[in-house]
Amino acid sequence: MFSSLFRAAGVTVVLFLAGFALADTDSLVPIEAEGVAPVEYNDENSARVRAMRNAVQNASVQVSANVHSTQVMENGNLTVDYLRVNSSARVTDIQVLSEGRDGDLYRVRILAKVSPNQICANVMSNHYRKSVAITGFSMEHPEHATLGHLGSVDRSLAALMVNDLNGRQGLRALSANYMTLYPNTPSAPTQISPRMTLTRAVSAAKDLGVQFVVSGVIRDMAMENPDAPRASGWDKWLKKVGITKAKRTRHFVFDVFVHDGYSGALVFQSRYRTYGLWNEKNNARVGFGTAKYFSTDYGQEVRQLIDQAVSDIQQTVQCQPFMATIAQVSDNRIFVSAGAEAGLRPGDFLSVYRTSQKFDRQGDSFWQIIDTRLVAEVKQVQPYYAVAEMAVGTQRLNLQMDDLVMAW
Repeated sequence: MFSSLFRAAGVTVVLFLAGFALADTDSLVPIEAEGVAPVEYNDENSARVRAMRNAVQNASVQVSANVHSTQVMENGNLTVDYLRVNSSARVTDIQVLSEGRDGDLYRVRILAKVSPNQICANVMSNHYRKSVAITGFSMEHPEHATLGHLGSVDRSLAALMVNDLNGRQGLRALSANYMTLYPNTPSAPTQISPRMTLTRAVSAAKDLGVQFVVSGVIRDMAMENPDAPRASGWDKWLKKVGITKAKRTRHFVFDVFVHDGYSGALVFQSRYRTYGLWNEKNNARVGFGTAKYFSTDYGQEVRQLIDQAVSDIQQTVQCQPFMATIAQVSDNRIFVSAGAEAGLRPGDFLSVYRTSQKFDRQGDSFWQIIDTRLVAEVKQVQPYYAVAEMAVGTQRLNLQMDDLVMAW
């Protein structure tokens, strides 16, 4: 639990963050919870889905909750008092105890098993496979790759991450290592807008047909002691008589950025760093990612670092809602640009959202996603697309191509 205080131009902002849990073990806790949602356009299916989501969230909060509070004071007067509560608990084995319409509301009461201290609060979207494109990694210091002929690292690192991600649950990774998103590598990704969006990520995602874009910058691959002699069999004998040599330590530092492909928002950012011994000859043609490279102490350390980055990417993406674009609309039917390969099945319900491009005061564009409060039921599924139906015509919502469906 902590709090922080900021003052600027007569405005005081107080941030208060707290976490608490009603259960202190990882055992499953049976919880009853109720969810409520308004009935829009007389569509009870949409209201039921939203009420179920509300009930799951309420069950999660009863076991593990995080409280975020923001207060803004201007000249001593409280002008904004904002409180948000969310949870990191996992809800499973949901049983519906009662449900039905109550006037303009739909009520659902559930009994669920809740496990505290889990990664994702809501498991309703985790069985869908989310698409990820890995772009090439820009190099801040290309000259660092000269030793060992590691110049292919900008593309090879992305290729390795694609292979690793495709072996993990819930992800479908595509290689886009031929493109990079940051022409100015030292400041990446600070050239994004104040809204923490990157319009190049949006355009790349549309071109590639993916939900997330993973990019990055390789910051450092330099030797710590460039003139240090290579290790030899005499070193242990020299050490016995008190003579030691500088180690041929080499660094590897890279940043990873994950952007939402529909809004351009930065959803994850992290820097990874390691070092290892590089004892190869200065003119050796080792190559990045080769068997020879990973047989070195340096390569083994980099391999572990890549594994950690891939795990972090998987965790980040799995905790995001599943999203797909609407490729076509016709009466009350929508054609979704995701199908069996993403895990969609007939009978699934997808929330429908409209998208629009907006501009801020600085002229920077951003994408706004608007909830229609309605859902579409999947009726037909093909390998790479699905057909879903809504209770109302798409004209009433002004749905168009490139609008979205979402599952939490």
